[in-house]
Amino acid sequence: MNKYKANDGDRLDVIVFKNYGSIDADVIDAVLDANEHLLENAVLKAGDIVFLPEITTTQETTKALW
Repeated sequence: MNKYKANDGDRLDVIVFKNYGSIDADVIDAVLDANEHLLENAVLKAGDIVFLPEITTTQETTKALW
């Protein structure tokens, strides 16, 4: 499990997207489960630790018509 040390004003959804490239429900649920200590804070403070569990994501591919 990786850790991220937050800066003032960081948001969990942005951190999740930067680290996993996705904010789908399964990814968010896994990160929230690992970070119950942050559930009351919409905006993080400098020094807050965000635990980033190992998650495998599948990226959707866009099919072109041409």
